[in-house]
Formats: sequence, structure tokens, C-alpha cells
Amino acid sequence: MTNDQGDNRQNAAVHAPRTPSQQEIHEHHHGHAAPQQLSQKPYIIGITVNLIFVLSELVFAKIAHSTALFADAFHNLSDVLALVIAWLAVLVFAIKATKKKTYGWHNVSILASIFNMVLLLFAVGTIFIEGVRDLISPGQVHTNGTIITIVAAIGIVVNLSTALLFKVSGTPDEHGHQHGQDLNAKTAYLHLLSDAGVSIGVILAGWLIDLTGWQLIDPIVSLIIGVIILASAWPVMRETVNLAINAVPEAVDEVAISEYLVNQEGVLAMHDLHIWPLSTTETALTVHLSVDDNVFDDDHGQEFLTRIEDDLKADFAIQHVTIQLEAAEHKENCNVI
Repeated sequence: MTNDQGDNRQNAAVHAPRTPSQQEIHEHHHGHAAPQQLSQKPYIIGITVNLIFVLSELVFAKIAHSTALFADAFHNLSDVLALVIAWLAVLVFAIKATKKKTYGWHNVSILASIFNMVLLLFAVGTIFIEGVRDLISPGQVHTNGTIITIVAAIGIVVNLSTALLFKVSGTPDEHGHQHGQDLNAKTAYLHLLSDAGVSIGVILAGWLIDLTGWQLIDPIVSLIIGVIILASAWPVMRETVNLAINAVPEAVDEVAISEYLVNQEGVLAMHDLHIWPLSTTETALTVHLSVDDNVFDDDHGQEFLTRIEDDLKADFAIQHVTIQLEAAEHKENCNVI
């Protein structure tokens, strides 16, 4: 080994992105932006159609004096917000990084998720307040079950037709071997299908109101819808908080990654493993690996880095990888994790 090689090892800096071969890998990974850019049509149509329906449903909820229809409108509004977030995830990948924004605008999708969470909490709170008020002090105004039934039936058509757009646009296969836009399309597809089920419940409520004349059915159904919204949104809210504080995304197994790294041939120790979200669909990883002298011989270091980087991307859903190789005697100067 030459003196230059020894000095480089002591400086503890072998970074995967600095070599031409790794740059090619990096560019290939980001080459998925173009297909995503071509598939915005389902999001634009879905957002437009659902937003028009939500506004119409709020108007008819007022005409029919129905808190259940009001609640269903907010439930459908959650569809619009979910579609907006999914669309943002597609758009931000088409925006190139700059010197000031080295990761581009990918974090915008996380900000949108936070906004979505706050608005949903407000909606659920409003539904509960209105529903409880109507249960405790029912008004003299008659709830029109026919309007409720017709509007909710239209909602089913809107939800199913919009869901079909995302079904046709492509969803991940049973192995989950797709990324970004396709994953968002699958989420939107399932969300829209579940909302169609809620609309069926609203139709039954409208039918029962007309059949029995029992006005309390309306606030009871609105409270049930509020609980459904809260229950279905809770996992998303929890993940949104995790994304906002740069916690390890739930889909990433940090224990398996740690075991994989420490068990690589030539790795003596590992420290400063950091895993955090760049967006709602991308994850980054940095780690320091102390390795034995053989890793630095000839081109072994580059081969070592390339193999680990490829494995982390393919097997552990890590899109941005930075690995620092260090000699065994290198002193740790960060938090040991």
C-alpha cells in the first residue's frame, strides 16, 4: 500500500457519490421522474371531480338539514387532500435540486401531509360538535332523506369512477416492486373504494329516515362517519408526525439494515447510522463503517461501496445512500447510534 493510500484511509473519506460509476448509478435512480411526469392526468381529474362533488355535497347538506351528509362531505374532502398529497409527490420529483435546495422540493409532500392532518382533525371536531348538538337538542327542521340518498348515491359513482382512473393508471403488483407515483396511486385507489363504502351507509341512513321518520338517525350516522374518519386517518397522522421529526419511516426496517451492514465481510464496526425521510416516498441513509485494511486495497473499496449501495436500494427501500469508510483506528466524533 502506498503512502497516499494510507493518508486517504486516515482521513476516513471514501464517499460513493464521488466516482463516475456511482454518479451513473445515482443518475439512473433519479431517471424515474419522467414516467411519473407523464401520469399526472388521473390526479388532476380525480382532484377536480372530487372537489366539485364535495362543494356540491356541502350545499345539499345545508338544503337537506343533514349532519350525516355534512360529515360525508368532509370524508370526501379527505379524498381530495390525499390526492393532492399524492400528486405533489409526483410533481416534486420533476423539480431539479439546486445549490440552495440540495434535495429539491421533496419535503413539500411532508408539509402537505401535515396540513392534511390538521384539516382532518378540524373536520372531525366539527362533525362531533354538530352531531352531539343535534342528538342533545334536536331541532324542529325535518331532515330530507331523499336528498341524502340521491347525493350519497352520486358520491358512490364519483368515488368508484375516480378509483377506476387509478386502477387503470397502474398499481403495484403483489410483491410491491414499484415506487413513487404507483404507490401513491394504489393508496388513492384503496382510499376511494373505502369512501364508497361509507356513502353506502349514508344512503341507508337517508332511506331509513324516509321510512321511519326518525330524525336522530342523521346525527348518529354523522358521528359514526366521524369515528371512521378518525380511525382511518390515525395511522397516517402518526406517520406524518414521524416524517415531520425525521424519524425512521415505518416502511423501513432499521434493525434489518443494521444487521446487514455489520455482517458485511470486512466491516469491523458501525456507528452514526442515520435514516430519515426526504419525502413521503423517499428515504435517505448515512452511516460510518470501520473496515479492515483489505477493503482499501486496489479497487476493493469502490466495489464494496457499490455492492452495499445497490443492496440498500434494492432490498431496503433506501433511495439516497452515503457511506463513509474509516480505518479501524479512526476516532468517532459523532453521536454513537
